[in-house]
Amino acid sequence: MGMNSRVDMDIGVDVQTLFLTNAMILIVMGLAFYAAWRKQPDETYWPAWIGANFVIAGSLFSYMAFPGDEPSFGLALPNSLLVVGFALRWTAARLFARRRVLWSLVVLPPLVVAVLFGLPGWIDYRVAYYTVNTVLMLLAAATAWEFFSDRETGLPSRYGLLIAYGVMALSFAGRIAQGINAHTADTAHLVFDSVLQIHLLIAVIHTTASGAFVLSIAYERMARDLRHAAMHDALTGLPNRRAFEQRLEKALQDRGHFALVVFDLDHFKSINDRYGHAAGDAALKRCALLCPSVLRQRDFVARVGGEEFAAILPGVTPTEAFMLTDRVRATVAATRIAADDGSFGLTLSAGIAHSAEGEASFDRLMRAADANLYRAKNSGRNRIVETAAA
Repeated sequence: MGMNSRVDMDIGVDVQTLFLTNAMILIVMGLAFYAAWRKQPDETYWPAWIGANFVIAGSLFSYMAFPGDEPSFGLALPNSLLVVGFALRWTAARLFARRRVLWSLVVLPPLVVAVLFGLPGWIDYRVAYYTVNTVLMLLAAATAWEFFSDRETGLPSRYGLLIAYGVMALSFAGRIAQGINAHTADTAHLVFDSVLQIHLLIAVIHTTASGAFVLSIAYERMARDLRHAAMHDALTGLPNRRAFEQRLEKALQDRGHFALVVFDLDHFKSINDRYGHAAGDAALKRCALLCPSVLRQRDFVARVGGEEFAAILPGVTPTEAFMLTDRVRATVAATRIAADDGSFGLTLSAGIAHSAEGEASFDRLMRAADANLYRAKNSGRNRIVETAAA
């Protein structure tokens, strides 16, 4: 990058104004990120994004304070800060995706740039110019890749961030091409023409768009997480009773044949009383893992009460439903849970009710499954009772 305020530009806005505009937008967006962080203090990506904005703003102010046209300490500071800022943006993108941060790739590039610009006379002008723009291009492209890699998240704003960082990477590539096409060694380091001005105008758009889309994607994920929390049990991670009721209503509306199974852990109160609530929670978590692992992928399992689970098994015959449910019962009976003073086993009882084409209702199925569960409990537990819905 770099600047020289003595050079006239072709499209009406001087370089210093463009640097100042970028810096002010970065500061405003950084303050907006800080306000968002106050609302989400546990999100580790906010400090990285805040730091990136203020570091890049500091870089732009440094360009304005230390103009020059060849490698020097005055240019080592702003170029190194700019690389740090884009490295922090890449770090923020990885933290947002909950991926591991490679801190060596955050620290080493700015050190290399500082050496190249801080040793005038030892490094060829073009080497410093190509190096800093190549590093910035790679960091911008890597940040775009982080958002491209998150295609499965379903967050629309990632497309805006992908484009914003992709365009910025192309702009840095254009600066490299500009240096290659320069005619003299003296101008190969900092080329002062309308291409630089266009690059800075692209940076203004990038700074504004990327900041807005960062706020947007953070809101989208927060809203998605809230929807997930509203429909899932916090302890086991399974869908909760609300989600189960919605799924059962949909199954009834589809008028397909399915089985409704209600499971209940046997003697759960005794487990809590003897081994403690932590052991009871461990038992619930183990059951929540075992039930889906034994059932088919298309079966729906939810935690609908304290020690009560329910499953919807679509497209099964009564024999198939009983076999699947008994497989769950046997798997749970074969497991043991570690406790402070040893370990203990688990058993569960289950009641099964079957839908009839066009005849079953939500209340009828629930009453039938619950009644069969109580029969299983009263018959000695660790067993299954089923009937078809009339």
